[in-house]
Amino acid sequence: MKDVKIQLLEKEVAAPGDTIRISEDLDKDYKKLTGISFLDNIGLDNILRSISLDGDDLFPKDFEVAFLQTSPFVAPDERFYSLDKMADGKKLEIDFQDDGTGSYPKTIRVYLRLEND
Repeated sequence: MKDVKIQLLEKEVAAPGDTIRISEDLDKDYKKLTGISFLDNIGLDNILRSISLDGDDLFPKDFEVAFLQTSPFVAPDERFYSLDKMADGKKLEIDFQDDGTGSYPKTIRVYLRLEND
């Protein structure tokens, strides 16, 4: 049976159009990063200027967050974009460009699925 953990990364967006950086170490007790998800409540036109794990890009520059978003109508265990990357406490870095919609300040939440076999 797999040992699964959901690691939550949060960062406040203070004003419309802000670019924020998230830099976090993944939980060192989990070997693999197997999924990533953003909820759809942060808007649909946000951009990931960059997202990398230990310096290796996970997605192309200026990747649209909408491809990684899910709504509350999706079953919780199906809300993740699947990945297969070594985690092992590596640093995840995200540069997030806000789309300028909604009320501020707001919080973005990035959900990561970490697993051990």
